[in-house]
Amino acid sequence: MKVSINGKTALVSGANRGIGKAITEALLDNGAKKVYACARNVASLNDLSTKYGDRLVPVELDVTKDESIANAASTASDIDILVNNAGVMVPGNFAYGNMLESMKTNFEVNVWGLTKLTDAFFNKLKISESAAIVSISSVAGLANMPLISTYSASKAAVHSIVQGLRGELRDSNVLVCGVYPGPIDTEMAKGIEMEKDTPENVAKNVIQAIEDGVEDVFPDVMSKQVGAGYMASPKAVETQFGGFSS
Repeated sequence: MKVSINGKTALVSGANRGIGKAITEALLDNGAKKVYACARNVASLNDLSTKYGDRLVPVELDVTKDESIANAASTASDIDILVNNAGVMVPGNFAYGNMLESMKTNFEVNVWGLTKLTDAFFNKLKISESAAIVSISSVAGLANMPLISTYSASKAAVHSIVQGLRGELRDSNVLVCGVYPGPIDTEMAKGIEMEKDTPENVAKNVIQAIEDGVEDVFPDVMSKQVGAGYMASPKAVETQFGGFSS
């Protein structure tokens, strides 16, 4: 299911920085008619508003609040593309002693927030002539990294939700993309001591994937390697990631 960006209207959650901001810019730079750029603080979108004028519509959105999601869905009732990007990464595992607390935070945003936002647009998008739902998971959702165990678990849930959504929409005109980045040079990953790709490169590859109809998107150098390894041997990736424990 190939989806042309040209002339489409999109909504991007967490659009004020990192991958979300880069995807917002890439959509508009590649012919999107309009993007609803969502953030908890709309003032953080001022630079995008200045750059793109009325093609960018700032929307206040906190995916942990039902009323905020309902307001965003009402404001952006004309979208063709939904990009579930808003997320957090709270390190946590049993050894840290914060397994339950970090699990709650990661799931509240990464899983429940994504699910509720998708649900708010599901009925509209499933009858579209050409639409896409893009959800940002992570390579850490393919196999658990014990250092960020609860974050990995939340992104594994996103991976499963994407698969189920794809099955539900198999007879529709909706492309369902799961995106699995590796470490990217964003605020979220600033404490990770690994070579990182740029948000702009991720965004470029996400846009290309939408237009090419790619369902599983590995948008950077590391994720492409992990993706190939996962397709060959999920157990090998589990063993490799299991070494990231401290």
